[in-house]
Amino acid sequence: MKMQLKPLWLALFIAANAFALHVNAAEENVEHRDPPRWKVEDRTPQARFQTMKKENTNAYAQALNDCRAMRGHEASDCKKEARMNFDRDMQSAREMTSRGHK
Repeated sequence: MKMQLKPLWLALFIAANAFALHVNAAEENVEHRDPPRWKVEDRTPQARFQTMKKENTNAYAQALNDCRAMRGHEASDCKKEARMNFDRDMQSAREMTSRGHK
């Protein structure tokens, strides 16, 4: 009789933990809110450029971080491509803000 109860208890234990994790995840999602500054529109070309610069810099840092997992020529090519993308994106940001586009 004891052997038959162990799988039942194990199943109940797993189900209870899964439910608890689901409840915790739901609570965390409710608590997370975007900072109010994320909803403020960039009104000047300089402010738009600064926002684009931050976004491009963060994307470049993430790309370099991804390249670190590679070795040899693959890593070198990855870093070169990341730099070219960053330079292209920054040039695009300069052009967009100099023309006054949103």
